[in-house]
Amino acid sequence: MPALAEEAGQWFGRAVLVTLSSKSVKVEDRADHTVSVTEYDGAVFNADGKPFLDKARYQVVDLTDAGISSGGHKTFTEADGSKVFAKYVLKDAKPKEFRGTFEFTGGTGKYAGITGRGEYHVVLVSDTALWDELRGEYKIPATVGSSRPDPSK
Repeated sequence: MPALAEEAGQWFGRAVLVTLSSKSVKVEDRADHTVSVTEYDGAVFNADGKPFLDKARYQVVDLTDAGISSGGHKTFTEADGSKVFAKYVLKDAKPKEFRGTFEFTGGTGKYAGITGRGEYHVVLVSDTALWDELRGEYKIPATVGSSRPDPSK
């Protein structure tokens, strides 16, 4: 099978998410200390019209320890079943707006071995809906016998 060259590029994704579930637990070690887990589901589109993560399912698991840390995990799934995994960290929170960084931690199928990083900007639209803009860079290593399309053709 032919070898495919490494693929690298910039990515600008726009996404819509809805809240699937949220659980918050009070921890009694200090005032107003809560730990929460929230699941989101939605879709992401490549705002530049490129094929990378265009029209992919977008799932987020947010883990927040109030006053200590906030971050979580993102999973992007394309129609062919290929997945990209990322972890993220919240850097700035203002009412209804959140900004942070993400890092691609791996993938499956045509995205096996993916690396990269970027920034995200989330805006709450309602109690259960939000939009997310993601800007970053990615690199997919060269592969032999991959199902990934050859970008040179």
